[in-house]
Amino acid sequence: MSLDETIAALADPTRRELLRRLARKPRRAGELARGFAVSRPAIFKHARVLKRVGLIRARKHGREQIYELAPAGGAAVRELIVKLEEVGRFWDVALDAFKRYVEEKA
Repeated sequence: MSLDETIAALADPTRRELLRRLARKPRRAGELARGFAVSRPAIFKHARVLKRVGLIRARKHGREQIYELAPAGGAAVRELIVKLEEVGRFWDVALDAFKRYVEEKA
C-alpha cells in the first residue's frame, strides 16, 4: 500500500467514520452500514477502498462478514503521520526564513 493511497483513502469523511466505528469494535456488515446518510452499497464501496489499502479487513463468520481494523493499518497511519510531520517541519523552517527576510527588509 502506498502513502498516496492511504492519504486518498483517509481523505473521505465517510471512510474516516468507518474507521472510527471499527476502532471501537469489530462490526458485522449491516451494523457497520447503519446510520449513514448514503446507501448501504455506497458504504461497502468505501469499505472496499479501506480494505484495498490495508486499513481494514473482513473475515467470514458463518454467512456474515465481520469488519475490523487491519493490524498493518496502524503502521500505515503511523508512516503517514511521520511524513506529515516532516512536511510540517519544512513549512516551519520556510516560514521562519520568510519572516526573517520580511523583518530585515522592513
